[in-house]
Amino acid sequence: MDECFAQLPILHSFGVRLFDLFWRTHFHEDRVCEFHFIRHGKLRLEFTDQGYDAGPGDVVIIPAHTCHCDKFDPSREFEVFMASFSWNDAEEQFFARLPGPIIHVQNDEQRGKIRQALEGLYLGGNRDTDYDQLLCQSIFHTVLLSVMKIVAGLDKAVSSAEQLSAADKKKHWLIAEVKSYINHHYQQQITLDDLASFLGVSQYHLSRIFNEESGFSLPEYLTMVRMERAKILLSEGRLNISQVAYQVGYEDSGYFSKVFKKHFGLSPSAITLSQPARRV
Repeated sequence: MDECFAQLPILHSFGVRLFDLFWRTHFHEDRVCEFHFIRHGKLRLEFTDQGYDAGPGDVVIIPAHTCHCDKFDPSREFEVFMASFSWNDAEEQFFARLPGPIIHVQNDEQRGKIRQALEGLYLGGNRDTDYDQLLCQSIFHTVLLSVMKIVAGLDKAVSSAEQLSAADKKKHWLIAEVKSYINHHYQQQITLDDLASFLGVSQYHLSRIFNEESGFSLPEYLTMVRMERAKILLSEGRLNISQVAYQVGYEDSGYFSKVFKKHFGLSPSAITLSQPARRV
């Protein structure tokens, strides 16, 4: 592998994005490279002479100064992890190794590894110090190298349940049960003790396994579930912000709004105002 790939990329911005409608109606370009990992929805990426389709789990990488248009259905949910980056001497070689702007990640385990790294970057993306910035760059560096490895056909991830050890199977079962419990009880005040008692394991064991396997803590996962549900409720327009906050487990609507803005980068009112007025 070329030595240039050992350099850390420069991460200019990163976050969860709800795409601006301007991007779907106008061709535009950025002075740096764009990276998208599609969380929900479908994208039609159009250049001046060619178009590409991408869906959930796909990676979209666009070179700097490339004129393009991001077309998506505004009536359907469309959300991505989005980063702008540059990679100095590695950029030219990096794009030369990609099959195109869309990388269809077919294997669930490969897709899960990329999403887990991006979620960890998003949840821990505090860039207040030089150490934090370097850590963020390192995580994103791992993501780009993982994409290159998949493209090169070197990542032969094994996902067959038959090849998992008994310990791994138990871990996977535990994680699945935790997520199922949270998905069904997110409106309630869930504690670590509640989950541990429900599953018949110690709090320490449950917390450690979930952190190791998921890359984020139980409270962080609970927040993600609540925020995703809150966004759907706000988009439907039937409930006000206080009612939505209560529906997803928050008694204090002000605190809910702060958590929502930190998670999505925009306030709950921005979601409600973006929706067409409902007839009554």
